[in-house]
Amino acid sequence: MDMRVSYEHSLASSPDQFIVQVPSQLVSDVPANVPRALLPEYITNLIIQRSPAIGKIRNLRIL
Repeated sequence: MDMRVSYEHSLASSPDQFIVQVPSQLVSDVPANVPRALLPEYITNLIIQRSPAIGKIRNLRIL
């Protein structure tokens, strides 16, 4: 399943300085059996695994 999300993130070298706002990103390969309550955490982990330069993600919204 594909999900479109928006979020802000920091770099791994400066995890407390949120410098990038991503207005829209498509996240693919999200299993349909992930419970709705765990979906934000699952998507956050997917984004961080795919982009190791990202430090922290905040304000994740499923669009």
